[in-house]
Amino acid sequence: MKQSRKPLYALAIAGGVTLAALAPNAGAQVSTWATVTDARPIYSQINDPQQRCWTERVTDTTVMRLDEAPIGARGQVIERRGEHDLLAMPQTRDIQRCTTVDATRQQLQGYEVHYQYGGREYTTQLPYDPGQRIRVNVDVQPESR
Repeated sequence: MKQSRKPLYALAIAGGVTLAALAPNAGAQVSTWATVTDARPIYSQINDPQQRCWTERVTDTTVMRLDEAPIGARGQVIERRGEHDLLAMPQTRDIQRCTTVDATRQQLQGYEVHYQYGGREYTTQLPYDPGQRIRVNVDVQPESR
């Protein structure tokens, strides 16, 4: 013999109706959608200093007495009367130079979101762009007289 499940459905529906009727009296939160009127990105400026280096070829002149110069040294002889002649030798060498350069960049922090709900305008900040609508929680309270 089959038992009917109608009484169980009726009991479940009645229980649901009772809970729904009690929810507004209990200060329940209801979730719904609000219309986004504007969403503006919020950026912060971040400075990442970087070191930039390069190599420069520098030519210096070394001056020494001609009689003390190494054999085969080339350069310009500077004659001096009554004194030792000098040899001016150019020397080329590479020098590494570095400097610190400020490298600023913009980083997205989130969005300032303006939205309307119930005929009123609200503003909030979100970490994402919500699009055309935003999910909001509505606090349902009993009407006070």
